[in-house]
Amino acid sequence: MDIDTRFDKIETRLDKHDEKFVDVLTRLAHIESNMATKEDMAKLEATMIKWMVGLIFGASVAAITVMTFVLNNAVPKTPVQPPTPIVIQVPAYK
Repeated sequence: MDIDTRFDKIETRLDKHDEKFVDVLTRLAHIESNMATKEDMAKLEATMIKWMVGLIFGASVAAITVMTFVLNNAVPKTPVQPPTPIVIQVPAYK
């Protein structure tokens, strides 16, 4: 093969690669326009912190409620004994 034909083949392949590279750059530009900014990340962080605090608070309240219910009903309560009647004996009337 002649060196000029080899250079022509290489040049055509490089042209194809250049076209693909331009396509990749346009896709990356589109993706970059949709990327999150620092402001978006700060909002996301604040929202996540709020949710975590709320979930922890809710889980704590639920756990305390369940523990209170279980501890109040776990031990059977002894029935209340009626008080012993008071008997007053009055001496016989004369």
